[in-house]
Amino acid sequence: MVNPIPKWVWRRYAKLWQKFKNKSFTFEQAQKELKHLDRNLISVMFNELKNAGWLNVNLSEEDTRKRVYTLNNPVEIVEKVKNDTTKN
Repeated sequence: MVNPIPKWVWRRYAKLWQKFKNKSFTFEQAQKELKHLDRNLISVMFNELKNAGWLNVNLSEEDTRKRVYTLNNPVEIVEKVKNDTTKN
């Protein structure tokens, strides 16, 4: 299930999507792309995205202490939301 996200999260998601698309990335890579945000705000944003179904989180194969992130395609998300609303 996919849920809507707040506007402030959407703007940052869009910036990350422009850079990474379907590719996996680390927290550090996201932080580099979102230079103006501190680590805590990025963590909150990732939590919002994950809980809403917009972000997948996995453990790194090289270092299991680290996580790798993959954004879900926004077109697919819109389709899922559309399908969910037509079912109700």
